[in-house]
Amino acid sequence: MQEQASDAYAFLAVMCLPVLIWIISRPPLWSRLRPRLEPAVVRLWQQIVEPEQPDLEVLRRWTAVRLEQLQGHLERVRRLISDDEWMTATRQVANRMAHEHLVRDVREAEATLEGFGPVEPEAAVWLPTSRLAFSAPPTRSVVEVIEFGPSGRWL
Repeated sequence: MQEQASDAYAFLAVMCLPVLIWIISRPPLWSRLRPRLEPAVVRLWQQIVEPEQPDLEVLRRWTAVRLEQLQGHLERVRRLISDDEWMTATRQVANRMAHEHLVRDVREAEATLEGFGPVEPEAAVWLPTSRLAFSAPPTRSVVEVIEFGPSGRWL
């Protein structure tokens, strides 16, 4: 008896449900059902999903990490610009455009971080590193990136 019930559920899920969805999704029927179904689905979704208030400390840490990443990218682009005479003009222009965007993004991230108020000293944050690499206690957070294939894409 148990097997028959599971077979019936499987049949409904595999055969009947897709046909029913296809019939309902046809334009004449869907245009009539949508005004009735949409408010009910919205109410059901609002009952199921409770909006969470963001934790300000987590948001501040995310902003601080983003600012640190942007500053690292900005420093890297500045090094590129200082020694890009050998590059094509297109790459030189792209480097300068990236520099302008990064400067703007760093300023926005700094303003956002200042909006969170004074920064308390944090404990050391350890970010993941490769198990194969020597990991001496860092003075800053360390992340090791291993690239595969041309330009770091996975093969």
